[in-house]
Amino acid sequence: MEYVRRDLEDEIEKYIDAPEILAVVGPRQAGKTTLFKKLDENLDNSNYVTFEDRDVLGVFEEDEKEFAELYMENYNYLLIDEFQYAEKGGKKLKYLYDEYDTKMLITGSSAIDMTIEGLKHLTGRVLKFQLRPFSFREFLRYRNEKLHGLFQEKEEKIEAWIRDEGDLSITDTTLEKIEELRKEYTIYGGYPRVVLADSEEEKQKVLENITETYLIREIGEVMDIEDDREMEDLMKVLALQMGEKTKYNSISQKTGLNHNKLKERLNILEHTFVLKQVRPFYTNKQKEITKQPKIYFHDNGFRNTLINNFNSLEIRNDQGELNENFFFTQARTQLKYWRTKSRAEVDFVKEDSEINAYEIKTRPKTTKSIRSFQDKYNPENMIVMNQEKLEKTETEKYISLIFSQKTSQI
Repeated sequence: MEYVRRDLEDEIEKYIDAPEILAVVGPRQAGKTTLFKKLDENLDNSNYVTFEDRDVLGVFEEDEKEFAELYMENYNYLLIDEFQYAEKGGKKLKYLYDEYDTKMLITGSSAIDMTIEGLKHLTGRVLKFQLRPFSFREFLRYRNEKLHGLFQEKEEKIEAWIRDEGDLSITDTTLEKIEELRKEYTIYGGYPRVVLADSEEEKQKVLENITETYLIREIGEVMDIEDDREMEDLMKVLALQMGEKTKYNSISQKTGLNHNKLKERLNILEHTFVLKQVRPFYTNKQKEITKQPKIYFHDNGFRNTLINNFNSLEIRNDQGELNENFFFTQARTQLKYWRTKSRAEVDFVKEDSEINAYEIKTRPKTTKSIRSFQDKYNPENMIVMNQEKLEKTETEKYISLIFSQKTSQI
């Protein structure tokens, strides 16, 4: 199968000779194994093993010294795939780190095992990276290299344009070509095997397999939850409420989960890279913790599989929610939402040294909510994402949705 270079490779290369263990975490079938095999090819004198191989795992769990003799000694690099299968793996990995000079890289699909059980003994010894499904930029690089180059060039122009540092010249033809691919990505998402599929039928079949594999392997084996039907029902309910405030009572009634169990299951879904709970934006940080979050999925294709809807974007009544989720998946930064008691609302707020706000619309439109947020917080940028045009007014910047990535400071 054709290899598609991942943006994360550049980050890993920066730290490949740093003293820490490099841990790559992310959802199943996001490409971690493919990435590690490619790294194994490129690194000088490296060794790749996987803990899906029960013989290799058995040696590691029974005798870490023998494991080192077999798989580490005389190698510059050791790459361990599927590290989450190792019981008490963190303690053993600490011993190997302290006693041997071989540089180690590990992957794991379950963030709960990686961050709590697997790595709790390795404080100060690990640098963690996330590998998610293809970003739209990676997707575009695979589908059309020339268009990807134009896309990057236009992103840079738009970023300067937002700062009032340059003119903007983007042809309608280029916009239409990129937007056509964005719509496909918004329906089927960025799981590598889905992107590489030749037909819509194959894409849907692969997505069904990814969902089933998650329930069997991640929920059943790793998380040791026997009733995967319970989790599937919960995910379907959440998929239908994507982009809405989490209604715990309603979800409990539909799934039969009590409040505490629901919170526990949401935590599992969040830490296994299915979805994210986006908190409300308040200057009073205590309120952010206590108020209801919104649910967004890390991959649109995974979400659409849960509701069995792969219709084209133009004819869907959830087009707005899918576009919001597209923006969320590309931002890959800490986002919040804003809503008042009077129901004024802005889709996303990013706060660091300055405040930037983003409203996702099918068509460019200024609302009372946007004005209200501007009056109260005076954001550095108030950007309305849409599918139709790029334009600036005195207070807002209308940006075509396909160019949302750079503006969200990825």
